[in-house]
Amino acid sequence: MTLANCGRLVLRQATFLGFREDKEAADVRKESATPTATDAATDGTVGGVTISHGDRIVFAKVDVTKRDLALYYEAAAPLMLPHIKSRPLSTLRCPDGPTAQCFFQKHWSTSNAPHVKVTPVREADGGTESYAVADSAADLIRLVQMNVIEIHPWASSARTLESPDRLILDLDPGPGISWTDLRESAVHVRDMLRAVGLRSWVKLSGGKGVHVVLPLERRLTWEQFSDFARLLASRLVADNPGTFVDKASVALRKKRIFIDWLRNSRGATAVAPWSVRARNGAPVATPLDWDDLSWIDGASVMTVPVVMDYLAARPDDPWAELLTEKQRVSDKVLSSLSEGAGSASGRRSVGGKRSAPRA
Repeated sequence: MTLANCGRLVLRQATFLGFREDKEAADVRKESATPTATDAATDGTVGGVTISHGDRIVFAKVDVTKRDLALYYEAAAPLMLPHIKSRPLSTLRCPDGPTAQCFFQKHWSTSNAPHVKVTPVREADGGTESYAVADSAADLIRLVQMNVIEIHPWASSARTLESPDRLILDLDPGPGISWTDLRESAVHVRDMLRAVGLRSWVKLSGGKGVHVVLPLERRLTWEQFSDFARLLASRLVADNPGTFVDKASVALRKKRIFIDWLRNSRGATAVAPWSVRARNGAPVATPLDWDDLSWIDGASVMTVPVVMDYLAARPDDPWAELLTEKQRVSDKVLSSLSEGAGSASGRRSVGGKRSAPRA
């Protein structure tokens, strides 16, 4: 099932197949239903995790409660976890819902949140802090219990912290850019990457933009990884100066798309695939097949209720191949990108020898 079929499921008409002959009539008993996740939720738990104030409305427009949010993450876990497992997480917590004060939380104290799974991370100042990790559906649900709505993973695993492996170009539309413009520009980014031998995947941000994602081998330091992201952005701007901009200046972004390559540095994060966003209507950062992008009407149209219907059909992961794709930033790739990008120095910084990555 693809997203294009979402919400179009129908049951076939029942067919009489005959009477059972292996039992006497007196032995037949009424079957009792096996408890489901929804049944468990009515008892105040989801996935074995107690959810306090489960009936509190989190997203009023679509009538999504805290319990519904926990049920969503339980349903999304099979598709979501392979993309965030073992990665340090930054989380957006909204104790009073997304319309009130929300805050990003990177560090978690086991004394204040003893049930949240954490991993130690060395910080820039040399100290060590505890970051949340989610390796199971229960881990995700425990974060919901702590009023987490959004989940933002690092581009590296906690086990290989200094070796990033997932690069993200965030296409952020400025004023005057239509959804059609943005969609066509995302396809252009895909085609540019394809031309230099790199496969990419696409995700709705759940906000205004689109993320183009590249899985890479763990061969680059954080500094090289960031330099490569900058080189990609520079090439896109050099080829399409009227469409793209790679600087965050508001003045430059009118009728242009900002290629936010800055998310690809140590400690920076981007919203996780299948994460709910703390925005009106409960949009979801939804991974897509590139073909699905053609009929999508906006970056925030996939909401919790819509995606729940989709997940109920047990779909295949549209990013399954991303998990096994290991791409190398070769000299050939760097040469192809550097031509016309005005960044010969970018090639040296990515491909040349560098000092150990900065903390």
